[in-house]
Amino acid sequence: MRSMVTVSKMDRDAIPEVSKLFAEFDSTEIPGLIGLHRRQLFIHHGVQVHLYDFVEKSDQAALEKVKSDPRMARLSADLQPFVTPYEPETWNSPADSAASCFYAWEGEPEGRPGPTETTVTLARMEADAIPEVTEIFRDFDATAQLMGIRRRQLFVFKDLCIHIQDHAGRDDADIAQKAATDIWFGHVLRELPRLAPQEPTPGGHAIRFYGWEAS
Repeated sequence: MRSMVTVSKMDRDAIPEVSKLFAEFDSTEIPGLIGLHRRQLFIHHGVQVHLYDFVEKSDQAALEKVKSDPRMARLSADLQPFVTPYEPETWNSPADSAASCFYAWEGEPEGRPGPTETTVTLARMEADAIPEVTEIFRDFDATAQLMGIRRRQLFVFKDLCIHIQDHAGRDDADIAQKAATDIWFGHVLRELPRLAPQEPTPGGHAIRFYGWEAS
């Protein structure tokens, strides 16, 4: 599964309106046409994280056709009062909201794969720390036995590190959140003290307020 993350600013009071707009949009055929398997929206301290999971292969012809669909432009216009660029002064197009994945890890499958839940944690991190943070997580994932954690991804956007974990089910959410906190405080900050906690803090687990998945 291929993932993409975008980051924006959003007030928590806008959750009902934003959720409604995406629910209406995702009820159309467009998500299927672009190969979208799952969409999840998270928020923490005014930062919105939009996680897209795509099927491995997308229909490029369908993607080009959808770009000109008026419903895409309408969704963008309807969201403008509620969702704004993370840094308006440097934003020129939607591409400027996209985060970059710098680390991905897949856990060993446990029996038959089933549906997963996702946790998202935010921390402050400058891009120059990527090589060191990658090495810390790679070493951790090579030795740790985290039951229920199926996939881990790290994205960087501006001054944020976005830590995404897919886990076996809702019951494993506490395990995933504790793992995120333990890794950052017990490993990353111990070895890289310059990444001092700021808001959003490493313990700042984002709230999932919207989710859609293809049937």
